[in-house]
Amino acid sequence: MTDPDKQTDGKVAQPSRLNEARRIIEEYIADLCEIIMKLQQKLN
Repeated sequence: MTDPDKQTDGKVAQPSRLNEARRIIEEYIADLCEIIMKLQQKLN
């Protein structure tokens, strides 16, 4: 039986759940920063 944690030949390892969650949160933060900057420009 194969170990599910080991990378198999010819396949790219999937990002861990933590790394995937971190990437999604970073994208969300970047989007929020963009929205905040646009709102600040409209208010000034």
